[in-house]
Amino acid sequence: MKGNYLFLSLAILALLVVACTGHSNKMEESSRIEGKEINEDVTAALYAHYHQNPVTQAQKDENLLISYAIDNNLDVLRRPSGLYYIIERDGTGPNFNRGQKCKAHYSGYFIDGRVFDSSIERGSPLVFTVGAMNSGWNEGLTFMNSGTRAKLLIPSHLGYGERGFPGYVPPNTPIIFDIEILPL
Repeated sequence: MKGNYLFLSLAILALLVVACTGHSNKMEESSRIEGKEINEDVTAALYAHYHQNPVTQAQKDENLLISYAIDNNLDVLRRPSGLYYIIERDGTGPNFNRGQKCKAHYSGYFIDGRVFDSSIERGSPLVFTVGAMNSGWNEGLTFMNSGTRAKLLIPSHLGYGERGFPGYVPPNTPIIFDIEILPL
């Protein structure tokens, strides 16, 4: 009886030491990007959508976007469509609806950071109609309002798809947009 109690006590102690040591090592070993620790809850939530053996283009895109978000310490949210986004600054007023005019500054770039288009570099914001842009923008704009600054991580099926955007975006390429909604 005494032997069982001793064995059980040692087993519990060993589990506690392993659990505490493992957690401590995770914290010490966690990646640091721009001086910030990657949030383990965010990472776990993202990996829930990660595909071990991606087959479809959508699965491959999702894995690339998840890796980008983790590598860049982005606390992104995922939409059912596969669009990932982060609101960097809240705006004011009602959210946009399809058919509304909108004005924005934006930079579009690839996962490797190369910019393929930028209204900022041109020095002229884009005025457009919500619903007339790529599907990723159209979906993202529905949770934005005037003054919002957001980052959209767009899988290729919501971006420029199998055709790409000749001269700018190759076919089947996930893209990222930094968007700032300006007053009209």
